[in-house]
Amino acid sequence: MRFLPFRPRIRHPLFPELAAVRAVDARGQSTSVAGTFHELTHAVRQGVCVSRAVFVLTPANGSLSERERDELWRLFQVPAYLLSLNSDGRAIAWECEAQNGLHIAGGVDKGTCACGRPGPKMMVESPVPMHA
Repeated sequence: MRFLPFRPRIRHPLFPELAAVRAVDARGQSTSVAGTFHELTHAVRQGVCVSRAVFVLTPANGSLSERERDELWRLFQVPAYLLSLNSDGRAIAWECEAQNGLHIAGGVDKGTCACGRPGPKMMVESPVPMHA
């Protein structure tokens, strides 16, 4: 018998009610799924369907290109939100409905986002588009 370590569901700070199943563990229908871009696209090929949201996990300096965002929409037909994690797996920055930069954990109030939430934000430049 092989012991599998407990992996808690990912919770996006702005959507705590959507405890996401990790894409590598997801099966069938889920409310929300979290994983890297590649883990998410693999989950679709394994038959995973999502009804509310996809959380794209990236390292602290990661981003999601428009091409990748469009691909996730095509595959899941739900919004995809970036969720940056530190080396301990804790959320340090996250995307909201406005999808115009990332809200940052901690810090001082720097105004209000288009989503209506106050707090500091970090703007993320999209990577250079890849040509087919």
